[in-house]
Amino acid sequence: MTVRRDDSYAKEAVYIAYGVTESNTRELLILEASPTEAATIWGDYFSKLKDRGLEQVNLIVADGLKGLENQVMLYFPEAKLQKCVVHKMRNVTKHVSPKHKQEMNQDLKHIFDNFTEDSSKEKAYEKADNFCQKWHSKYPNIRRYFKPDDFCYYLTYIEYNHKIRRCIYTTNSIENLNSKIRKATRNKLVYESPVFFT
Repeated sequence: MTVRRDDSYAKEAVYIAYGVTESNTRELLILEASPTEAATIWGDYFSKLKDRGLEQVNLIVADGLKGLENQVMLYFPEAKLQKCVVHKMRNVTKHVSPKHKQEMNQDLKHIFDNFTEDSSKEKAYEKADNFCQKWHSKYPNIRRYFKPDDFCYYLTYIEYNHKIRRCIYTTNSIENLNSKIRKATRNKLVYESPVFFT
């Protein structure tokens, strides 16, 4: 959105975070604009949340922002991180030929279809390996999207009860909140302050 800082106007990234309490209520924690989008800025917000009294975080569900895992480990070392599967799928197919996109999307859905009790990370890694073998001849760099040190954060949901995995393997709930905020603010052309909620 467009934010005014002093006498200048610029499009800025909006950072949004909400928490789910033990009683299953949602609380908005962050709604703030920043000139850039970076993992280190999330680190600043994590620090502010701790200063405000946030004591424990069990799970963080986020998009695929590079380096976010480092900030999570720094400020909430006991928390688990689930990166959004939908963001990963879009990233993998971003430069794929249109004639292959539908088939590849189906193959990707198969990799992340881990919602039964007998699903496991080992099986998911095996499906990812089969995917890379299938598409390697057409896209030689496809395996780079499944490097274990990053890909592991897209499979965290498998560690949880199979009944709740669909609730936590994407950022759909935060995207729904984003759409509501956009709808409520679409007639506002410029914001005078980058801080909307603290």
